[in-house]
Amino acid sequence: MNKQIRILQVAATYIGTVVGAGFASGQEIIQFFTRYGEWGTIGAVISALLMAWMGTKMMVYAHRIRAYSFNELLDHLFGEKIGKVIELLLFLIIFGITGVMLAGSGAVFHEHLAGGRQTGMLLVLLVSSFFLVRGVRGLLWINSLVVPALILYVSFTFAANPQALVFSMPDAWNSPSLLSAVRYAAFNLLTSLVVLVPLANDINDERVLRVGGWLGGIGLGLLLIMAHLLLLAHPQTLLYEMPMAELVRPLGTAMHGGFALVIFGEILTTFVGNVFGLSRQLHSAFPERLSPGKALILLVVFAYLLGQAGYTSLISTLYPLYGTLCAFIFLYLCFVRLPFDRRAT
Repeated sequence: MNKQIRILQVAATYIGTVVGAGFASGQEIIQFFTRYGEWGTIGAVISALLMAWMGTKMMVYAHRIRAYSFNELLDHLFGEKIGKVIELLLFLIIFGITGVMLAGSGAVFHEHLAGGRQTGMLLVLLVSSFFLVRGVRGLLWINSLVVPALILYVSFTFAANPQALVFSMPDAWNSPSLLSAVRYAAFNLLTSLVVLVPLANDINDERVLRVGGWLGGIGLGLLLIMAHLLLLAHPQTLLYEMPMAELVRPLGTAMHGGFALVIFGEILTTFVGNVFGLSRQLHSAFPERLSPGKALILLVVFAYLLGQAGYTSLISTLYPLYGTLCAFIFLYLCFVRLPFDRRAT
């Protein structure tokens, strides 16, 4: 039973790391899929399969080489010199996403919870500190709470909108939508490594990582496809900062308010995961100058400053760019062979 629980926790953590403000709000899905119409549905399926496969592969890889943070993983994959360049690139990308999470919390409070933007941002900082001090246990626990709630909300909303089930094959080939699918998978996989690598290091059972990784990837894919079809069936919601929350609004005030809180929770899971992973990366890079605690404080302060730029503007500018940059690294990782399992010796 303990192994089954850990499998579910790994799956929930994988989903929770990827599903942040961009996904739960719908903005990220619009940028990569819904803008391409029916072809976006095919792209969502391709992305789901790629994320399930590569997410599991990278967790097993990190587990076998005993990588403490994704610094060690990247050095092992690309060599020390190239690895350092990629580490810096991914650090900046993931830090940018962390700022987007804070901006997203402000947007949720401003648009759906009748509060101020700064209130939402400061609340994320306050609540996240409770989980960050607990390390991996806190990360697993918060995802185990929030991810099932998101799955229930999206599934219920999808079931309540039968028009979202209508799908027809597009008439014309649309190569940009397929490229966008690869960019989305690459972007989310590489940015989730900051959490998945420490997680893989702390879990001693490779089978738990394999089953949990595939389960998380498939669950993520189903959520992605349902959310995309809902947005495709309700194009009027695309004008809002939080279009997914607008889809829930017709289901009643309680449902709408509850879903806004779920989005806030998903923002929290990604923020906690990113700060946790990035603090390990900073400590690994500067072990004598930066303790994990000091790294956490620095990351939180600068992420708060970045979050002042605004939610929609950050997503529309940063996410497509990040997807393109990550795609080249992702294609290389597809051909990497798993190393010999050091833990088996």
